[in-house]
Amino acid sequence: MLRLPLSCYDESGRILPPRWLYAVFILLCSDWLAFIFSLASRTQTDGLLTFFYPQIETLALGLAASFPVFLSLLLVSQRDRLWKKGVLGWRRAVIPLAQFGVLLLLSVQLYYAMHHHWDFEVITGVKIVFYSIALYAISKSRHLKWMVEDWEAPNP
Repeated sequence: MLRLPLSCYDESGRILPPRWLYAVFILLCSDWLAFIFSLASRTQTDGLLTFFYPQIETLALGLAASFPVFLSLLLVSQRDRLWKKGVLGWRRAVIPLAQFGVLLLLSVQLYYAMHHHWDFEVITGVKIVFYSIALYAISKSRHLKWMVEDWEAPNP
């Protein structure tokens, strides 16, 4: 008996990542997206970075805090390549890396709120709520746990 609907499996019978996971990872890595897109425009890199991040330490904290989530996204998206190279232990790190990254991002937002004397800002509030929901979803998702169990070894 299948644990999940048939649409959650690939053609070889492996459990696919949940559809919401990539969207959550991309939103959690929004600092990386802004940084990469600003680097893609060579002539306006400084202008774009100062527009999105007036204080450079905000960008540095965001990049450092979201790096574990970015690494987890890379592991999930490159699973076939890792299996072909015979690397198998990475699968156990996907969920803990994502959880650690979300905790770091949440800590950065709480530090930012504390630094501004707990004045309410809509963006900070939205980020704190989103990070809390993302942490809960990643931690409690049976789909993710079953996916990691299913990825124990590559298909022959």
